[in-house]
Amino acid sequence: MPWRAVLLSSTALIFVIAPCLAAGAQTADSAGGRIDRKVPLAVATTAGDSSYVPLSLSQKADLYARGTYSARAVLGASYAAGLAQWRHTPQEWGSGVSGYGRRDAAAYGGGIVRRTAEFGFGALLHEDPRSERSARSGFFPRTEDVLLNTVTVRTDDNGRRLAWSRAAASLVTGFAVNSWEPRRMHSTHHALMLSLAGFLSYGSAAFTQEFTPDVRRYVYRELHVGSAQSNDTRR
Repeated sequence: MPWRAVLLSSTALIFVIAPCLAAGAQTADSAGGRIDRKVPLAVATTAGDSSYVPLSLSQKADLYARGTYSARAVLGASYAAGLAQWRHTPQEWGSGVSGYGRRDAAAYGGGIVRRTAEFGFGALLHEDPRSERSARSGFFPRTEDVLLNTVTVRTDDNGRRLAWSRAAASLVTGFAVNSWEPRRMHSTHHALMLSLAGFLSYGSAAFTQEFTPDVRRYVYRELHVGSAQSNDTRR
């Protein structure tokens, strides 16, 4: 399928289906930087939760700084650089310590560009940067909420709209990253593909955030049960 068709179909999926899913009233948890959904999407059609408290610009800046210059961001860039080093991509950057250093700097630099652009556009458009998790049960309803929380955001007036800051940040980052890649990779096509991949990464991050606690609980429960069974056998 031509890349233009892929881009257009993905855009249609995001900006046509997403409004049909958009809804939901939520309460804010400023300390944890997270909003937990209290009303199912199928029930809530307006944002009328009076307990919602928007963040100030300084609080948004604090979240931006913690997310951009955190150990998690540094380790994430190092992991991405390691994968690129293993795949020897791009080839022009070579191997060894110098090659890894360039890939690590490129990955971390791309993260800074994306988060900075998202913060700037989000603050200008009065979007709430806090992450959201579903309060519904079941894999498919929660996955639906993951999709919703990827393509839409809460606004400071407790509304909900398309995540323009994420779309803009993905586009800016795609072209920025493409500009410092080897010359043979410089093209509008490649920059747009990087932009699309960047936006889709918001969805994968939301999915991971939503279901990682369940995986951890399952692993802990299995380890606990296994340990208990082992102790009973010894007795």
